[in-house]
Amino acid sequence: MISWRSIALSVFLSLVVGFSGIGIPLDRILGAAAANFASRPVSGDIVVVALDDQTLTDSPNGSFSMTQYARVVEAIDEAGAKRLFVDFYFDRREKDRDFSRFTTAIRRMGDRAVLAVATKSVPGTGRNRSIFPSPAFGTAAKRASIAWDDEFWQVWRLPKAYVADGQLLPSFASLLAGKPGNRAELFHLDFSYDTASIKQYSASDLLSGSVGAKQLAGKDVIFAPTASTFQDAYYLPGNNQVPGAYIHVIGGETLKRGNPVDIGWWPALVFIAAWLGIALLPPFQRWFSWAALAAVAILVIGQAILSTMLVTLSIAPASFFAAAVSANVSRKRRRFSAQRENPLSGLPNFEALRSQPAFGSATVIAAKVVNFEDLAAFIPGDGIGKLVEQVTRRLQLASQGTTLHHDLDGTFAWLVPYYQHSQIEGQLAGLAALFNAPLTIGELRVDVAIAFGVNDEFEGSNAQRLAAALVAAERAIRTRSLWTKYTSRQKEDAGWQLSFHSQLEDALTGGDIWVAFQPQYQIATRQLVGVEALARWTHPTRGPIPPDEFIVQAEKSQDIYRLTLFVMDQAIRSAAQLRDRGMPINMSVNLSATLLDHSDLVGTIRVMLTAHHLPPEALTIEITETAQIENSRQARQTLAQLRRTGIRLSIDDYGTGQSNLEYLTEIEADEIKIDKRFVMTMRDSQRNLEVVKSTIDLAHRLGAVAVAEGIEDAETMTLLADLGCDVGQGYHLGKPQLFSELTATLTAIPHNRTA
Repeated sequence: MISWRSIALSVFLSLVVGFSGIGIPLDRILGAAAANFASRPVSGDIVVVALDDQTLTDSPNGSFSMTQYARVVEAIDEAGAKRLFVDFYFDRREKDRDFSRFTTAIRRMGDRAVLAVATKSVPGTGRNRSIFPSPAFGTAAKRASIAWDDEFWQVWRLPKAYVADGQLLPSFASLLAGKPGNRAELFHLDFSYDTASIKQYSASDLLSGSVGAKQLAGKDVIFAPTASTFQDAYYLPGNNQVPGAYIHVIGGETLKRGNPVDIGWWPALVFIAAWLGIALLPPFQRWFSWAALAAVAILVIGQAILSTMLVTLSIAPASFFAAAVSANVSRKRRRFSAQRENPLSGLPNFEALRSQPAFGSATVIAAKVVNFEDLAAFIPGDGIGKLVEQVTRRLQLASQGTTLHHDLDGTFAWLVPYYQHSQIEGQLAGLAALFNAPLTIGELRVDVAIAFGVNDEFEGSNAQRLAAALVAAERAIRTRSLWTKYTSRQKEDAGWQLSFHSQLEDALTGGDIWVAFQPQYQIATRQLVGVEALARWTHPTRGPIPPDEFIVQAEKSQDIYRLTLFVMDQAIRSAAQLRDRGMPINMSVNLSATLLDHSDLVGTIRVMLTAHHLPPEALTIEITETAQIENSRQARQTLAQLRRTGIRLSIDDYGTGQSNLEYLTEIEADEIKIDKRFVMTMRDSQRNLEVVKSTIDLAHRLGAVAVAEGIEDAETMTLLADLGCDVGQGYHLGKPQLFSELTATLTAIPHNRTA
């Protein structure tokens, strides 16, 4: 399940976490969480007399004088308090006229009084400075430290004793517990104590007599500030801010209950290593995840329980070890599962199919759910799992006992034995009939189409034969066929596509790619007003390659820019030659919107126009695939630069694909070209006729020229004229032709010199 190298690395990193203290925040978080679940009241032997906001309000001018301090001490003494812990330091009050009365009150209590020694950092020096009580207090009163260090903005530990300016002093907490420390060491606080159970009395109530011997006799009293002006409040794990005196109380109560012990992080790490080591043994591997969770739970619960017993256990390194080992095990399991099983359907996946013994004479059948990604995005919740389940159930009817394999993207495959070859076509036809019925997923009824690819060639590895079947299935989707068979022609196509870049370069330099020109006529006057430049490729062995095929491939291989610039240069040169011959007609060139992100596009076109002395207004750029424009700032800037240059813009194939109303706001077009699919069928389809009519009206309302593509007959031409269409092109008016053929045509007919 996991290599010894991974285990050794996990141990090493866990030791780093332990020795470096990186894991302390985790232990602190768990300690704070445990504090919220454990609660016990304090003993009540320690109470707080607070200089609170009420006392300051009752004092003249909101200030507590040294006389009032003295009266508080005297009242505590008279109430019979066991000891008085003064949580103040008076280095700035020693010159007060009544300071002597306060020192007298302290001296009167003798060794029952404990005075605070505060330690503060000196800004900019990195050193600490301790503030000792004035000698005027005498020597009978004890001195104790009130210093501590915050960790992660909270108080976790207190000192039993603290070295202040070279002098070892007990802390308030150790004196409250009667366990004065004899060396500087820290102990963990018991956060199970409920701070709400700490008795606090207002100094004003003490001075007024409403608090006295009944509340204070025989108790240790901490006289401390709690008023907001003193800013003596700290965060205690499991609590909000509490007064500093409460920290001393919790510290004293902790030491009274016992001696806190910190056993560190070794025990937890040894435990988890032994536990998981057993869980990794072959008999127990299937339950490893549960064992790991149980081990971590034992550590967390054990840490919380031990904390109530004043034993501190650090589990961060052990938790890190458990996480590291579990992550490695999980990764290996996922890798194995991904190699052998589809997690959605539970069927073996394609990797399992590829790793089988050679397919031999068996035929590979691949099935692809059409638009599976759209279905996955549309069906809510776990509906896609139910869809796969139903698709699987139907496909298993055709696999006839052979194993069905399922990949992640809605693709399935199975093998058909040689003796069943004659039945393949009937099986696929039967499956097609099954999928005519919609699938029911909850309240949804979903129509699912499926296409099949067949590879019955015996050559090649398992992986190659499966890939070939998948290619055939993709072709079936593109051609809207039920199924197609992988052929040697497809192998040739694949080879051509894989070497497309180099073949395109050879075709451009060798003249196999050339530009054809199709005339455009003003419909109302039947006069020539423009020409569209179209890329053509005559391959030496494949023959004429359809433009849609090589242009799509050029876009995929990032060669579309090179191809477009070639056509653009040929078109501009030809337009300039026509202008030199007295025929200043407009030249249109297609431009994929993917090229609008090229920041140098406009500059390149300007150079071409200048080189051939063609005015910018004689060039129209037809934008296709306008989906690229919406989210591209560079594309919009390029369009604006083209318009400022004087070049006309046209929206090509309007009404199909991504060319729609939304993009009329993105492109300030001079013309809108109606896609030929609408024009060619407008006489037979009322809907398409309405689309053409509304598009013409829309173009005119926007101040643009309406251009109709695909005019195949005179009747369509007449109908477009009746609808008010401005310009038309199509086989009825003229086919794409060589430039020499175009010039011969133009010299034989009159033409309009304005577009």
